[in-house]
Amino acid sequence: MTARLKNKVAIVTGAASGIGSATIEKFLDEGATVLATDINEAGLDQLLEAEEPRLTTFPGNITKYAEVEAIISECVSEFGQVNILVNSAGITPRTLPPEADFEERWEAVMEVNAKGTFLMCHAAVEEMRQAGNGGSIVNLGSIMSLVAHPPSLPFSDGFNPYPQSKGAVLQLTRDMGIRLAPDNIRVNAVCPGFVYTALTENVTEMPDVHETMKALHPMGRLAEPSEIANVIAFLSSDEASFVTAAAWTVDGGYTAV
Repeated sequence: MTARLKNKVAIVTGAASGIGSATIEKFLDEGATVLATDINEAGLDQLLEAEEPRLTTFPGNITKYAEVEAIISECVSEFGQVNILVNSAGITPRTLPPEADFEERWEAVMEVNAKGTFLMCHAAVEEMRQAGNGGSIVNLGSIMSLVAHPPSLPFSDGFNPYPQSKGAVLQLTRDMGIRLAPDNIRVNAVCPGFVYTALTENVTEMPDVHETMKALHPMGRLAEPSEIANVIAFLSSDEASFVTAAAWTVDGGYTAV
């Protein structure tokens, strides 16, 4: 254990699976204390099977400000502070009911990915400011924060809200990072390429699409959640003390092509 995050208290959203779950594992290895939150209560229960004393869970819907405030309050009540926030919760239109029309899909994706990130940041910053000790916020953007949806993939006809939502996350990150720098609150975005998570399962199961997705990355493969978590841990640590308002691509070279 390197303990880069010893004595740090972190909140991780979207904690029940994928990048969120991998981030919690990495944070615990690095010495942090973690409050894991997700709308998926069954997934949160699975996290507790490890019986880790530095981990607690608290279900919540990040699109509702009253529940967001409750998440922050629970963390402060349980652990006394909030030093780190990782906004990992996110959805894509592919995870929504097939009967949802294009307007419902846009609203649902923007509500979770953009609004949810915004609300969690707002509540966490209020607490960090009151404590006066600064903090670190890491928002989960995407390669789609930076580039358009690739025409070679069948997920978008130009009206897929996922790129728009992740573009909003990046701009939130830049604006907050600049404005919160005097408070010693750093705000950064991690922009992964395609990652093997629950969000990509229904497309990586299609062999032709899977091969196309891999070929879009010069490294010739998709990422594992732990590879994204490693960068999140660095940005959350004091080793990244001069890094803010930045977009960190973790994409196997995708955006450089």
